[in-house]
Formats: sequence, C-alpha cells, structure tokens
Amino acid sequence: MFQKLIKKTNLNIEERTFSVCYYETRKINGASRYSAEVVFHPRDRMILDADSVNALEAKLARLVRASFYSRMLVATGTSV
Repeated sequence: MFQKLIKKTNLNIEERTFSVCYYETRKINGASRYSAEVVFHPRDRMILDADSVNALEAKLARLVRASFYSRMLVATGTSV
C-alpha cells in the first residue's frame, strides 16, 4: 500500500495560511481510504483520515480551527 496525492489546498485561519495535502490509500481489498495532512509548522503536523473526501473535509472544518487555537494556548502558556 502507498499513498497517492489527490489534492493540495490551503486553509486560512486567523490571517494565517496552513497547507493541506489530501491522499488516497488503496487497501488490500480494493477499498479506498483518505487522509489529510495539515502543516501548522514544519515540525508540527496533524493527520486525519476518513472513508471519503467529503467526510475528511467535514472533519477538517471542525478540528483544524480547534487544534490551531489549542496550539496558540500552549504556546502562550494561557489556561482557560
């Protein structure tokens, strides 16, 4: 199994742009699995996976913003 790049986009959050790469992986039984890699920083990445690109985009819409804010809180040492 190997991954095939199927799409590359950018997400804009709070005036910052994050690169997102979408990949397709074929399983042994022929089914497809999709993943996305979000690059917050060269050493800070988040990988999500789903059964379809639409489901993956829905996950990204919910989780990337929350992950970005979480990382901001950690970086500033602020607690809620």
